[in-house]
Amino acid sequence: MLSHRALKAAIKYGVAAAVAGSIAVACDRVMFIWYPLLAVVMCMDETETQVVAAARGRSLGTIAGGLVGFLIHPILQGWLALTVGLLLVLPLLRRLGWQAGMPTAVVLLSMLFLVVDYSVLNWIYVFNRTIDTLMGVVVAVLVSNLLWPINRLAEIQGLDQQLRRAINRRLLAIQQQLSSAAAPLAAAKGPGPALEGTRLWRQLNQLVNDELRSHPRGTARGLHWRQRSLLWERINHHSLQLQRLCQLIPAGSLPAPWVGPSAWLENLPSLLAPHSNPAATVPLPARQQLAPLAQQRGLPPLLLYALEDELRRLVSSAQSLALAGRHDPGGP
Repeated sequence: MLSHRALKAAIKYGVAAAVAGSIAVACDRVMFIWYPLLAVVMCMDETETQVVAAARGRSLGTIAGGLVGFLIHPILQGWLALTVGLLLVLPLLRRLGWQAGMPTAVVLLSMLFLVVDYSVLNWIYVFNRTIDTLMGVVVAVLVSNLLWPINRLAEIQGLDQQLRRAINRRLLAIQQQLSSAAAPLAAAKGPGPALEGTRLWRQLNQLVNDELRSHPRGTARGLHWRQRSLLWERINHHSLQLQRLCQLIPAGSLPAPWVGPSAWLENLPSLLAPHSNPAATVPLPARQQLAPLAQQRGLPPLLLYALEDELRRLVSSAQSLALAGRHDPGGP
């Protein structure tokens, strides 16, 4: 049974193919209906940004392949012509930065030189086939924008909240691990929480990139989502490293009340709380207090120094994230 996401994609493909096919049949100038249909299949994707990127590659590949094929056609034929055409068009596309058009250019040259009916070739033919392809590209872009358009800003906000909750759970697990001998269960469940944070960040980063490509000067830029995405990556990394270091410290080594060099544990789960100052919420331990604490608790001093360094980096990243999102009306 198709999932909801797959069903929507299938409907988009069907509608776009039907529209492109109907236009091709109604227009006497379209000689080969499969050109616009192939453009629809190759360009349709989940988001309009990906559709535009695929459409650009399809169009550039069609133009480059058609021009190179027309220039070679009067001189060479068959496999030799195809080989020479590929040796010319692939470096040309790479040189122009049009690597996305390589698959289309290869397909087009293969048709032009290996199918007998395409042996009669002229500039008008290349122009007409390019227009046919562009028609399919335009249909794919329009259908993608009209059917289930994605509100990426809302999805970005939702992923931001999910990341915040996932990191908060990780910080709470760290606090429990260090404070009670009976509570290392949250940290011992395996790689699930770590994978969750990384998965959420990758989704957030992909959406941010798509939004900035679609609207380079839009709301996402004003809300500093590029910087916030990078900061979330750092927060996820440093919190994970902090958790791994804390797992090397015996449970209950820093029991409550947390004072002195262990005072940072008191409010650690509130590090990413809304409208908070991370530096004030989680006071950093003084490095000169770590050696006496290590000697008192029988812990390796280098372990505590490494833990303090990761904590410092985590707090700094959280503080930068709070500053970057302070003007976000949809923020926490």
